[in-house]
Amino acid sequence: MQYNLHTHTYRCNHAVGEDRQYVEAAIKSGIKVLGFSDHTPQFFKKDGYYSFFRMKPELAEDYAKSILSLKKEYQNDIQILFGFEVEYYPECYGELREFLSQFEPDYLIMGQHFIGNEYDAEDYYVKEKNRGDLLLRHYVNQVIEGLGTGDFTYVAHPDIMYYIGNSDFYKNEMRRLCEYACDNDIPLEYNVQGFKYKKCYPNPIFWRTVKETGSSALLGIDAHDPVALSEIELYSDCCSRLAGIGITPLEFEKIKIRKPFSKK
Repeated sequence: MQYNLHTHTYRCNHAVGEDRQYVEAAIKSGIKVLGFSDHTPQFFKKDGYYSFFRMKPELAEDYAKSILSLKKEYQNDIQILFGFEVEYYPECYGELREFLSQFEPDYLIMGQHFIGNEYDAEDYYVKEKNRGDLLLRHYVNQVIEGLGTGDFTYVAHPDIMYYIGNSDFYKNEMRRLCEYACDNDIPLEYNVQGFKYKKCYPNPIFWRTVKETGSSALLGIDAHDPVALSEIELYSDCCSRLAGIGITPLEFEKIKIRKPFSKK
């Protein structure tokens, strides 16, 4: 494993382990670049609403200080990057962008788990079964709109939606996403934990579309436990699956790490 840019911390309320444990596990596994990208805070426009699976704004400073301290401490052993995993919510993104800019993160990844602004409707969660045509199109439109900000280095689990419907419609919509990513040099993530736990992603149909469109790919461990950074055989299995489709994941040097918030 050369790198992993998809790493969480306990601050998101559904990961375990201390930050240092992730770093030491990565070094032991031979990882050369470790990117922390915990679930970003959000500034929801609905009174009394806050999702349980992300850090709260008051924890962001501690998160930044911890990762930047480890970055300095381990600089001779591993390259550490400081980032966030972000859902792009149109009503909330301006305030979030302003808040995150003070921490000067190295990168952001887009991990779109909800459509709309999360609080709009319960059925906007994309991983629920039987997501239909309307929500799939909305998902693709929203991902493309978010990528248009220029803030995101890559798309995490782009095939996360649990779609049940017409396979041609699915392929056409995902082709739109893949072509936009390809045209704008934005990699798409093959999610290792999704593969491990047999989730609805990685979706073979999606990844064949990635191959057909010439989009670039990378692997993201999506580590919620330091142990995930030690599962070398699982990582290799995912690489083999991609190779079977004809896809070679990018080397780290080929990834365009976008410094967020530079585009006004």
